[in-house]
Amino acid sequence: MRVSIPCLLLLTACADRTDAAGIEHDSASAAGPVPTWHGEVAPILSHSCDGCHAPGGVGTPTWSTPAEAASWAPAIADAVADRRMPPWQAVDGCNSYENDFSLDEEAVRTIVGWADGGAPLGDPSAASDLEDPFASPQLERTDLELLMPQPYTPSPYQGTDDYRCFLLEWPYEEEVWVTGYEVLPGDMKTVHHVIPFIIEPEISDTYIALDEADTGAGYTCYGGPGGGLTALATMRWLGSWAPGSGASLMPEGTGIKVRPGSLIAYQVHYNLAATETPGADLSGLALQVETERQGWADIQPFTDVAWVAGAGMEIPPRTDGVEHQFTYAVDSGSQGFTFQTASIHMHKLGREGRMWIEHEDGSETCLVDYDAYDFNWQRAYTFTEPVAVGPGDEIKLSCVWDNPTDETVKWGDGTGDEMCLGVSLLTQ
Repeated sequence: MRVSIPCLLLLTACADRTDAAGIEHDSASAAGPVPTWHGEVAPILSHSCDGCHAPGGVGTPTWSTPAEAASWAPAIADAVADRRMPPWQAVDGCNSYENDFSLDEEAVRTIVGWADGGAPLGDPSAASDLEDPFASPQLERTDLELLMPQPYTPSPYQGTDDYRCFLLEWPYEEEVWVTGYEVLPGDMKTVHHVIPFIIEPEISDTYIALDEADTGAGYTCYGGPGGGLTALATMRWLGSWAPGSGASLMPEGTGIKVRPGSLIAYQVHYNLAATETPGADLSGLALQVETERQGWADIQPFTDVAWVAGAGMEIPPRTDGVEHQFTYAVDSGSQGFTFQTASIHMHKLGREGRMWIEHEDGSETCLVDYDAYDFNWQRAYTFTEPVAVGPGDEIKLSCVWDNPTDETVKWGDGTGDEMCLGVSLLTQ
């Protein structure tokens, strides 16, 4: 959680205000009884916040008792009212997703009312039943566990952030299919998100060279595992992880094929805001693997190759609301496929993003919509009802950026560059 320091230090000044979401903070004029921790607030935070903010979690701050949570009430209210927390970026009304831990307007008002009313604990004997924190499925078994080759102590090179890739050897000597994965973060205080990429055998030398050219464990990377245009044409995601995520399972009978001789580029975003003395991290990946052929599943990035080549995605200096769109038309001879998940990947200048389907019959299906993109929270959104795409349909991707710099920004892997990727798990 990004704490609002002014509201922690100046509680009286923050007692009466209207936040960016339009929620009025005015305990003196609030109508009705003040919500209490045991009565209304604890069940909300148990489901939507405790997965990260319980002791040992990646969230800051953490709380283990009602009194501790109450001490953070102004900061909690400020973050949820401003929609910075919880980190669920998919706009309501676009589609329906599994494990939705977002807060509706009523929940936000309850938390704000509790904080503005002095964060009363209430009567423990009248406590409401607590919902379990949001949770993902568990692997049925672990067939392979891959760990970083050696521990790594992060060192921030961009504010409080460090982006590092580690090459993991793939041990199988035949084609196999990954049917489930679980990221195993080592140091939960610093590991902020993880994306494992499949590096095909034909380009593995490129990544071995990147690794060998960088001193220490792994190599510096940002936005992807490096490798430029060649990488984009062949690179596939094996999954993604963000705080609070658990295991992810492929739909029954499907799997992501991995060929012998491949590498896994295990990208970790470390955030050091919660600690002045980061410890050594040894993160990894647990995999459920089948040797028997499975139906096709793949994590597919959608983007305009021309952008990657440096043309057509210019974001001029000192501009706001610059939009670029890409359309992928499903070939009339295709058998079609099914979207299981959707997410959008940009960098630090990204503001809004949308991915949708325009069907041949004229109807439209929204896949995912961000109205306040935040690079710090890379998450795939899994549909409760998968979305089928057929011949003649068009997949649309739109990204919007604000560029406060004095430079024209284009596509690139660097911190000051940008991307526009629609990333989805597809099956047939």
